[in-house]
Amino acid sequence: MTLTVLDEIKQSYTYTAYRQIALDQADNGKTSGEQTIEHIEATKINAQRIKRIDKTCELNSDLRSSLKNLKGKYIWLVISESWCGDSAQCLPVIAKMAEANSNIDLKIIFREENPEIMNAYLTNGTRSIPKLLCVNEDTKEVIGTWGPRPKAIQEMVQVFKQENPTVSHDDFVKNLHLWYARDKTNAIQTEFTELLTKW
Repeated sequence: MTLTVLDEIKQSYTYTAYRQIALDQADNGKTSGEQTIEHIEATKINAQRIKRIDKTCELNSDLRSSLKNLKGKYIWLVISESWCGDSAQCLPVIAKMAEANSNIDLKIIFREENPEIMNAYLTNGTRSIPKLLCVNEDTKEVIGTWGPRPKAIQEMVQVFKQENPTVSHDDFVKNLHLWYARDKTNAIQTEFTELLTKW
């Protein structure tokens, strides 16, 4: 019997459980994966982002319609870490999508605990997260992937990096989260509205 991506999982979490782990880590000066000062500080900021987006994000009518029309049953497997800013911006929205359709089972795994899965789904050769794998529940096949950030924001990132080749990591991160804040989850919602018709 061939092993599927689901057989490779060390441990997975519901969004509620993952969120609680991330918030507890933020409160206790910890993070997931490597315990660096940068990652610990990022986890604290991400806890605030997660809480804010959970509270303010509402799915638009087009996305709700796409979710309603989704045929079949799926497992959405998301590779993440609590220090990842893109995860903090995107996971709450993904969780709301999964909540809107009972045929989507959202499972979250930590990148550092699941290197085999991460290495099989690289983005341009990098271990970028979040990475969502859409798995058909019946066949256990990965039928599509998404990540690590909405295409519209990724395009802005590429232009910004070309125009500012010597930008510091801190300035890049600051600009990235400004884009997310101005976008108000529109980019990820638009992208998934289209993706769901293909999956």
